[in-house]
Amino acid sequence: MTTVSHPHRAFQVALRECRLVTERILLTLGLPQGCIPAIRESIILSHAMGLGGFQHLHDIRQTLAQVGYGAMQMKEAANGGLDIDGGGIHAWLIAQTVADLAVDIARRQGSGTVRLFNISVPEELAVVEGLASRHGARAAVEIHRQAGGLATMVTATNTSRPRDLDHWDPYLADGIRHHFPVDEQLWQALYHLSNAALAPDSVVSRRHAGPVILLDDGTIVGRLPADDDFDPQMLKKAEINKINEGAVDGN
Repeated sequence: MTTVSHPHRAFQVALRECRLVTERILLTLGLPQGCIPAIRESIILSHAMGLGGFQHLHDIRQTLAQVGYGAMQMKEAANGGLDIDGGGIHAWLIAQTVADLAVDIARRQGSGTVRLFNISVPEELAVVEGLASRHGARAAVEIHRQAGGLATMVTATNTSRPRDLDHWDPYLADGIRHHFPVDEQLWQALYHLSNAALAPDSVVSRRHAGPVILLDDGTIVGRLPADDDFDPQMLKKAEINKINEGAVDGN
């Protein structure tokens, strides 16, 4: 797959837009919807930490959901920690879970260790360091090569509770204040990919957009539009066909 990486200018993208575009892309990949917010946060944190980030999302999006959660196996280790065999699952899909488990063990034992094997792109588990700070913990992530392949060790220790946003997540705090720099062409590519999550333009979608519904007989149900330029004719099939034909001609 071609990597979108060129010496173009960088857009300064707000956190809201990063979350919106990332989540829309994830919605198109067949991932469990309940897991998408956690995966989204791992991707944004990855970008903020200088890891794979948005470029990696663009490059591996078609295989991100290739290995699901059913491939994972977990067992308790002798030291009270956990050993997880990911079965090839991508690090982003389990980063939040690993952070939660490591912090939970640390709360009970003073420190918590989670060892992971068979993880796709294990270096992305470094985002656990950022995720753990949100729970008032410090995490260290180390990757070791052993006979059976790579093993990732996540060790969490307790710290003081976050007092403010800077302590809760310094990467997120910096992004809120200064936005996230993203290559112009890369962001445009991600934006267009995210549009696949939107409903196609149609008579039905237009009639149900916003605070009103326009029935077939022209009756408006709901709050009347406050916009003086609102034209119900725009929601009729003939008008939509004209717009679509114009878009085709413009291409």
